[in-house]
Amino acid sequence: MATDAEKQISQRAFHPAKTVEEQVIDEITRDILDKAISELPEIQRRRFILYYDFGLTYEKIAQMEGCSKMAIKYSVDIAVEKIKNKIKNFKT
Repeated sequence: MATDAEKQISQRAFHPAKTVEEQVIDEITRDILDKAISELPEIQRRRFILYYDFGLTYEKIAQMEGCSKMAIKYSVDIAVEKIKNKIKNFKT
């Protein structure tokens, strides 16, 4: 059995600590992503979250909402494009 110290060393070897700059960039990126998601129309936001955060399939979401799988896929795809554009516009 590995000791706690050995586990920590192993953890650091496979997941080196991030620099302060990397941590700040990660935080800013999360904030931008959260803001972009929050600005989606309610239906797109709900479907996006169900698909990406909860891991539901298009079929399951469609059953829940009483619509077609293609309607869900289209809605999620549009949400992704809007989010990409928000992030792209921030970086430029």
